[in-house]
Amino acid sequence: MSKTTISGRLRELGLELPETNQPRGAYVPIVRAGDLLFVAGQAPRLNGVLKYAGKVGRDLSIEQGQDAARICALNILGHVASMCDDDIDNIAGLVRVNGVVNCGDDFDAHSKVLDGASELFAAVLGDKGRHARIATGASSLPSQMAVEIEATIQVRPK
Repeated sequence: MSKTTISGRLRELGLELPETNQPRGAYVPIVRAGDLLFVAGQAPRLNGVLKYAGKVGRDLSIEQGQDAARICALNILGHVASMCDDDIDNIAGLVRVNGVVNCGDDFDAHSKVLDGASELFAAVLGDKGRHARIATGASSLPSQMAVEIEATIQVRPK
């Protein structure tokens, strides 16, 4: 990525950060500890509407799972922007991504699904989007969401 800002890169890619979704439980969506932001698990929701529900590999294709993961990634970036007073360019680097795919016992393409989020982070953040990751599966997720992703992001000190 050139010297283009992160917000500029979003525009170049034709992407907009969605409105942040409110937590659906007794927790906060993002916490800052020093120069790290911990973003709680994000669903593939846009404007409060769940876009992908069901099991990937049974109800949904891998490609739909990847799109769900991309929406989760955009939601993560949206929470970061809100925490940083809409200054998404404050991101120093993506540290770790944790993703869970709603799937059956025999599903084994978790990494392919989570690549949807990882590739979006790389496209938007460039080298700052390189991260460690875990991709796992679960027999169910809240609201039957197809994918849930959380992230740890380093930002420049205040």
